Amino acid sequence: MGCSIREPAPSHTKHERNPLARILKPLRRRLELGLRLYYRSAWVNAPYRCETPHIIFGGAERSGTTLLRAAMDSHPMVAAGPESWLFVFRQDLPWLAAEFDLPLAQVRQLYKDACGLAEFANLFLSAAAEKQGKTLWCEKSPRNIRRLDYIWEHFPKARVVHIIRDGRDVSCSLRNHPRHTRVNGEYVPTNIDRPIRKCINRWAQYVSDGLRHRGDDRYLEVHYEELARDYEPVMRRICDHCQLPWSDDLLKREQLQGQRQDMEIVNPEVRKPLYNSSIGRWQRDLSEREVATCMERAGDLLDELGYLGEP
Repeated sequence: MGCSIREPAPSHTKHERNPLARILKPLRRRLELGLRLYYRSAWVNAPYRCETPHIIFGGAERSGTTLLRAAMDSHPMVAAGPESWLFVFRQDLPWLAAEFDLPLAQVRQLYKDACGLAEFANLFLSAAAEKQGKTLWCEKSPRNIRRLDYIWEHFPKARVVHIIRDGRDVSCSLRNHPRHTRVNGEYVPTNIDRPIRKCINRWAQYVSDGLRHRGDDRYLEVHYEELARDYEPVMRRICDHCQLPWSDDLLKREQLQGQRQDMEIVNPEVRKPLYNSSIGRWQRDLSEREVATCMERAGDLLDELGYLGEP
């Protein structure tokens, strides 16, 4: 005679047995999310003012902020480190410590000492500058150009340089340049192939946000093409704007090697021009349809910036 095996009754969690708990659970999650957003907002917007004329670079991605950072970092007064993304409200302390080669314990202590994000940004970037024996810091995250209201609220004397490049060339570069996402503590590339329409839209958003600040004496526009063709005069103009004395260290080739985004440096010691084969690359790399897309979505802005009719 066979014996039957009774299937165990399905288990029920405490919340499943309690109808009230099922109702309250999503409300609790919303409350927790609201509190996190509240405290995040309070941290980001905590009152703080720094009167030191630190330097901010910004612009659409692939427009030359990396080249500009490498040049400025050679100035004896300025520490122009890698992108911190602090003014885009990213606060990844282990990543910051690794990128800027600072002890993680020191970075965590600076975070604890700060009353809010702006003060932490200043404490952190100042510590990185002090390590190099420099008095000013320069932050070059491209998206800074979209955060100038916030930056000037907390750093009212900051000098801003907005680097602008032909949006069609930016789109050529941006569509094959991967974005990154964090997976298991590592940043891995994603979205390697983007449509041109998204690239030109992104360029237009960044540039337009920067142009809103025209007329402010703390704001300077520099064109990538001008920097490529006439490097030293442009760097002198940037130094004047940033209230820095000129230094011939800005002409040292080794400071720019590997940082120049396709830019070839030819004898800067004797003031010869820079050449960049990627200027006008859109004429080689974009199809007629893609060029039309750029013109449809950003033609007026390209015209305003003097890029239509460029050789």
